[in-house]
Amino acid sequence: MNLRKTNFLSVAIFFLLSIVITLFIQGCGENYTPKPRGYPRIVYPERAYQPYQNSDCPFSFDYPTYASSKKDSLFFNKENTNPCWLDISMPALNAAIHLSYKEIDSKENTLPKLIEDAHKLNSKHFIRADYSEDSLIITPNKVYGMYHKVGGNAASSTHFYLTDSLKHFIWGALYFKNTPNKDSIAPIVRFVRKDIDHLLTTFKWE
Repeated sequence: MNLRKTNFLSVAIFFLLSIVITLFIQGCGENYTPKPRGYPRIVYPERAYQPYQNSDCPFSFDYPTYASSKKDSLFFNKENTNPCWLDISMPALNAAIHLSYKEIDSKENTLPKLIEDAHKLNSKHFIRADYSEDSLIITPNKVYGMYHKVGGNAASSTHFYLTDSLKHFIWGALYFKNTPNKDSIAPIVRFVRKDIDHLLTTFKWE
């Protein structure tokens, strides 16, 4: 009787061990696929526009109602006294469109020099860019310029310059107030670029 109980226990233990070992081997043989990194869901503001007009500045345009405009007192840590340098701030998206205006003259601020300066500013973002895409800007409002789109972890993914070719020149760039991450900000960039397109379409020299 005792012998039979011993044999039964031995068989049961062997059976259980066999199941455990089999499951362990099968588990080791499975391919593990890590889950993609997730980002917080973005709640986009309602898209609507308001006019920007300033008697001190020779231009006007429409910008989003979810944004606010203010004079930029500092740019690249330098004091700015030009009343037509401004930021279109978008707190809901942690972003801002910076605009800096200069009057074209025949000495320091010639049109070729201003265009060259704009290209130099833009080229700083090419180092970390995956790609760059340029397109001409020509609108019925006699606004001309260049539109630059940059992919990757560049500090600014979107920048442009506008001019009437005679008196006025303005440079603009989209910035985010956080470390650039192309995966997390890509949807926001696509959203804001539609508002930038509207700004460019409605831009007028006064």
